[in-house]
Amino acid sequence: MKKYLISLEKDVKRRELFFSQPNTLDFEIFNAINTMSRDWDALNTHFDLAKFEQHYGRKTTKGEVGCTLSHLAVYQKIAEDTTIENNDYCLVCEDDVLFTQDFQKHIEALLVQNLTADIILVGQSKIPTFDDVELEINYPTTFGFLQKQIGDSQYKYAYSYRNYFAGTVAYLIKKSTACKFLAQCSTTRPYWLADDFILFGNEFKLDVLIVRPLMAIENPVLISNLEDLRGSLNNNLFKKLVKYPLKKILAIKRNLSSNL
Repeated sequence: MKKYLISLEKDVKRRELFFSQPNTLDFEIFNAINTMSRDWDALNTHFDLAKFEQHYGRKTTKGEVGCTLSHLAVYQKIAEDTTIENNDYCLVCEDDVLFTQDFQKHIEALLVQNLTADIILVGQSKIPTFDDVELEINYPTTFGFLQKQIGDSQYKYAYSYRNYFAGTVAYLIKKSTACKFLAQCSTTRPYWLADDFILFGNEFKLDVLIVRPLMAIENPVLISNLEDLRGSLNNNLFKKLVKYPLKKILAIKRNLSSNL
């Protein structure tokens, strides 16, 4: 399996922290596209700023443009690699990722499953721990016994009640799916956030699975405002709990109607 690390060339410390983790030496580094010094007119030739604003109801940031263009550039590398088969999965990560213990072992166990999904989210951004309670409250999936076991591990895969913005810290993508993104870009400039899995499911018709617990999160060492993040996640907990039963029902229905 090919592995790609998206990282700004200037972020030497992040790379050092990333490569201090086990089983990371085989990652191919992609120097992320740094858009911060580019003017908006230049960016607009590669990214549809007006369509972004129309779709999301706000203006984009240069960082968001760079993130999307960087992931698309990695898809281009995947598409051009003749050693990768169309149905092969590639692992794409960002340099702030923290892997769970024995990550390589669990990824290998996942890959031997009979998987057909276009994208498999093995990680998530803006979450403090691998099995945080917010995962189930905000993004529930079906009952544990109905989820698909990954080997003899604690990990399982299923569908969330709906697709959501999960970040792009770590995910698997098939070569054929990378080619679908590139085909989309051949007819229109990209205008989407790199983690808009709602759009990818609804408009691009991509099949997106999730893994629980998470196999990867943002490294807490690199999150300076971790306490603020915890506070934000716990905010309006009562309102989230009120919505939870309906979300759980939707998750159960979605998984029962799937081909898992």
